[in-house]
Amino acid sequence: MALLVGLLATGCAAFDTDDDVRRARELADELYPGELEVVGARILFPQTSGSEVTLSLAGDPDAAVRFRVDAANDRCDGGPSCTDALREAVDRARREAGNLRAMRGAFDGCGHPVLATDEKLAAPWIEARVTDETVDDVLTRVGACAQRWVAARAAQAPKGTPEWVTVNFAAPGTAEDLPAAKSALPTVVRFTHGPRLAALAHRPYYVAAFPVGDDAGHTVDAGSARLRIVSPFEERQAFSRRVDASVLPALRATYPDAVTSGGAGMGVWRLERGTVSRMRGYVLFCERPPADGKRCLGDLAALVTSDPKGRDAEVVRILTDIRDERGVLRLPPQ
Repeated sequence: MALLVGLLATGCAAFDTDDDVRRARELADELYPGELEVVGARILFPQTSGSEVTLSLAGDPDAAVRFRVDAANDRCDGGPSCTDALREAVDRARREAGNLRAMRGAFDGCGHPVLATDEKLAAPWIEARVTDETVDDVLTRVGACAQRWVAARAAQAPKGTPEWVTVNFAAPGTAEDLPAAKSALPTVVRFTHGPRLAALAHRPYYVAAFPVGDDAGHTVDAGSARLRIVSPFEERQAFSRRVDASVLPALRATYPDAVTSGGAGMGVWRLERGTVSRMRGYVLFCERPPADGKRCLGDLAALVTSDPKGRDAEVVRILTDIRDERGVLRLPPQ
């Protein structure tokens, strides 16, 4: 409430996009007459002036020209002048539209239609049923889709091939209940629609990371894919509590006064290869409670396996030399 009052004190212009939209239209008519149309605008909170204006591009229904304008200060982000900034925004919109078409062509064409993608167009969402029985087959099939995507991206930008590609898996049937942006908006806007992405991330989902070779064909190695579960914050907190309680008896067999640092579920836990019922990650702990009631930050680490709920934990090994001379945590790959 205090923040809202503070913004109101700066003047109503903090919530008004009209002048910025008007300036964007002037620039569009000057540089791209008849080609650009304003389809949306939002204030740049918590800034007190300026807006992000979104325009559609004639001849390319996929492209969304997103352009930050501050008419009050005659300033536009993205270039030394507003005309340069708009030109760059149009060029970027065309590149992004091509990237989205490459992504959708690859995944839609191999039976896994894209539901949404992050704003960087680097992590598509698809539906897939992932179980212990299907996980290897799913990774093989989606790896083939990723190979098509990488090839299409390399054809568009030969020097921009990533070392890894990431794919998010939603449960089958998820698409039926997802919020959707207006169908008249550019495709890039609809596939990066904030409420749609929030709904997808509202429940646990799988993320697969596929390594991409530096060979001429940019080979995607589906057999070396890394799979993990991403859960909402509350579920990660519950996982932390359960895994700590589950692993402490094993730690205290060697360190009778051991205490964990807590928050293990906020770290990276990867699924064991070939299964979605067992995962591994690190639990930080101290040999005994720190003096003076200070919180244990962890000077030892246990590499642990558990079920996805944080139960039935088993200690794989204990690591003792986990921080450098400055106290920065240094843990090896799992």
